[in-house]
Amino acid sequence: AAMTEDGKIQNTGVARLKQHADLVQQLVKQVPAALSKPSLTLEQVSRLHRVIQKGVDDFKEVQELVNRPGLDETYSRAAGSLAKIWSHLSSAAEARMEDLAKNDADESDMQKPDE
Repeated sequence: AAMTEDGKIQNTGVARLKQHADLVQQLVKQVPAALSKPSLTLEQVSRLHRVIQKGVDDFKEVQELVNRPGLDETYSRAAGSLAKIWSHLSSAAEARMEDLAKNDADESDMQKPDE
């Protein structure tokens, strides 16, 4: 029974790894485009960051599944690459959030209505 249990865990890990690979492929296109929109609000970028962070957290679990002994190393290498991309997406969203937060603060300090 232990063998089949291990096999199941590996299959789950591999299936989830593939899902993440597909998701990351979409996000790599969508996130930079979204972050570069001039009209982006702090709330929108915060929401985007939360979604990315959920992906990062879920992916940690996937990495544990595919880094088990006996599983083809290709999977753990792929997981390593995807982890870097997740991390990059998260950092990009965080940086944009900080920019917007600073701008919001600056604007509320500076903007006095012209009379």
